[in-house]
Amino acid sequence: MNIEKKPLRKMKLGIRKPADLPCEIMDEFKEPDTWTIITALDRVLDMAEDSQLSDDFWESVKNPLAFLRQELGLTNIQIVVLAIMIEAGEAVTWKRLGHFLGCSRLSMMVYSEEIEELVSKRWAIRKGAREMGAFFEGIALSYGVVTALRHNKVFVPEKIDGLTEQQFVDKLESHIEKNMNDRSIDFKDDEEWMLQLIKANPHLPLCHDLLMFDDIHVQSLLLLIVVDYAQWEGSVGEGLTFETINSLYPEDYECDGLRHELRNGTHPLIECGYIEHKCVDGQVDTDRYMLTRNTKTELLSAYTPSHSKCRRMKQDNSRFLKNHDSIKEKSLFFNTSEQEQIERLTSLLSTENLPSVQERLEEQGMRKGFACLFYGAPGTGKTETVLQIARQTGRDLMQVDIAGLRDKWVGESEKNIKEVFARYRNLCQTCDVMPILFFNEADAIINKRTENVEHSVDKMDNAMQNIILQEIEDLDGILIATTNLTSNLDRAFERRFLYKVEFHKPDTDVKTKIWRSMLKDISADDARQLASHFDFSGGQIENIARKRTVDYILSGKFASLDEIDGYCRAELLGGKERRSIGFNV
Repeated sequence: MNIEKKPLRKMKLGIRKPADLPCEIMDEFKEPDTWTIITALDRVLDMAEDSQLSDDFWESVKNPLAFLRQELGLTNIQIVVLAIMIEAGEAVTWKRLGHFLGCSRLSMMVYSEEIEELVSKRWAIRKGAREMGAFFEGIALSYGVVTALRHNKVFVPEKIDGLTEQQFVDKLESHIEKNMNDRSIDFKDDEEWMLQLIKANPHLPLCHDLLMFDDIHVQSLLLLIVVDYAQWEGSVGEGLTFETINSLYPEDYECDGLRHELRNGTHPLIECGYIEHKCVDGQVDTDRYMLTRNTKTELLSAYTPSHSKCRRMKQDNSRFLKNHDSIKEKSLFFNTSEQEQIERLTSLLSTENLPSVQERLEEQGMRKGFACLFYGAPGTGKTETVLQIARQTGRDLMQVDIAGLRDKWVGESEKNIKEVFARYRNLCQTCDVMPILFFNEADAIINKRTENVEHSVDKMDNAMQNIILQEIEDLDGILIATTNLTSNLDRAFERRFLYKVEFHKPDTDVKTKIWRSMLKDISADDARQLASHFDFSGGQIENIARKRTVDYILSGKFASLDEIDGYCRAELLGGKERRSIGFNV
């Protein structure tokens, strides 16, 4: 804020000293019979502007100050600063305090210890304040101060002592999470708050051990990793990143040493066994830090992690998932060979069977992921079968937009496909039930790779396919892809699909069942006649049923069998004629 353009408050009479004012104005400054906290602070504020904290000023406010000292337990200068901060309604800098009082910035710093004491008493926090387009060191009131004083009550800071392990970490997490989202708050203030929290709870094993360190950066770092454990425990997201640490701690000699020690594993918290580098797939990640098992079991044995970030991620991930509860139940009819395979696969993917099967595969040193391919002519029920398997097994679907993966920019398509599998791995970690990764109409990305590529598009397609092949190889979850074309399927993909189900066009018996399920008012004989005379897929039969329903909505009567015959002939592309099936009455 530009303090020259917008001062805190300008009094109509400038510096006002009661002895210098006319009698008719003196009545304005008669002291009330009874002070309240607000009226006393208002009088102090009125007299403080441009006062230069002179002896005359202190004399003019001795009575409200005496009342406020007794009520609030603060010193005179703390009361003056309190009044200014309430009027400002935002963080104020040393310069701005001095400007209001008519003092220099340096003269205000004479009182720095008393003003800093407001922070240690938790009446105020250090907070950056914007002036002239930049942030400067400032101070602001703690949450709840104004509300308490407005109701003529003394502000009582939050209780931070005598906490249980659960209360301690919950309070720590709440405080850090709130301040992480406020860029104007100085992390140094958070560190001092954490130190107060530690000192107030020496009975807790975690605090007892932290008090053995005399470095506030070591203490705050361990508590930051405790917060990470609280939010991400047991998930792929667990592990405080070096990037986060780097953004919080100042760039000075001491903290540069902290950064170096973390990277090379010589930090005191690592050497003493409190934290460790995260291990991912057998590889040490020197840029992520976790609590060791001993820290979790010995220092936080009575704490239950909140998993707040995991729950939030579940909510965020919901936009990538089709909920299995939203899938409507639909009767599907298959030829005998497909029916047996689909029933076996549905049973395998059930929540009762899949975990034990995967566990046994892992014990045998085999891949535990399940990649399945549904292939066959259009309209044979491949997509709907995937939906019904998801519904029956209680698994949500992460459906991939194949067209959306391709990007004209070099390298972007590859990044897109990597992001798909990274997101799916994350969903497997955060969802209660492992979802299904669904590539519908995947012809474009599982066809034969181009040899002797000359065009950039071919290179991109090959690169995408190589990524998908490797991801399927490393898959721990469930992937189902559908395709209409298998003649062009790359052999490498063929090997990686454990289950391959071919969907044939339905035979006469199956088509009869589909006709009866779609047109419930026709007889079995009529349904068989339709099935015998028209070689339709289930999707084509559904189209005809929908046309008949639309005509019913428009005309109020169902189409006759002759009219159904007309629908069937119209469904055939290329003008192919089929003889009437003789439904004339």
